[in-house]
Amino acid sequence: MYTILELLDGREQLLDILQSYFRHAATYNPDTADAGCTTYFSNIGIDFIVESARVVSKLKPTSPLFSPHVNVLQSLASDLRDLHEDPEAGPSPDYLFFASFAYAYRLLSSDSDIITTETGRDLILAILQYRERVIPRKDFEDEFYNSYGWNFDNHWSRFVDKARELGILVPPPAQEAPAVLPPLESAEIQPEPDHPSGDAVVEVLHDCHASIR
Repeated sequence: MYTILELLDGREQLLDILQSYFRHAATYNPDTADAGCTTYFSNIGIDFIVESARVVSKLKPTSPLFSPHVNVLQSLASDLRDLHEDPEAGPSPDYLFFASFAYAYRLLSSDSDIITTETGRDLILAILQYRERVIPRKDFEDEFYNSYGWNFDNHWSRFVDKARELGILVPPPAQEAPAVLPPLESAEIQPEPDHPSGDAVVEVLHDCHASIR
């Protein structure tokens, strides 16, 4: 099957199938009871992703199929960001996270030309950012990713290290600007009658005309 898919027509069809698969994965949120019992939520699903990545990882920038592959990666990065930010989109797309991670990890391990392009780097960053703000469902990790005989924690550590080698880091959260006090209206120094000579009180007037001693 995969030998056939490595032919030009086969890879073109494979990219169409991948685009459809990931589009469905973006809204797929199965019950825990489905783990291992459906095609999507089993080692069959992860096997499809891994083998597909293996086939298309050989595409060169000169190939007419390189651009359609770029579109697949762009869609993945966009969905990982936008679906989680949109409260009306439903639950976090954790299945898409693991599917995208498995796909990108395979491309990265294969030293695919596409993974170091701007689009590939953006997908890596989107995956890192998702994991930074979301703790994905454990059953997806165990029954989907780890069921393939892989270990998510080990692969994640390697993925982060590889991303750092490429100079891809999750930017730190933006710091809040310090609170700005209302502008001073006036300030004057007056002698304090109740204190010995030499002491003074600074009366600072804000909009509320408060005195500070």
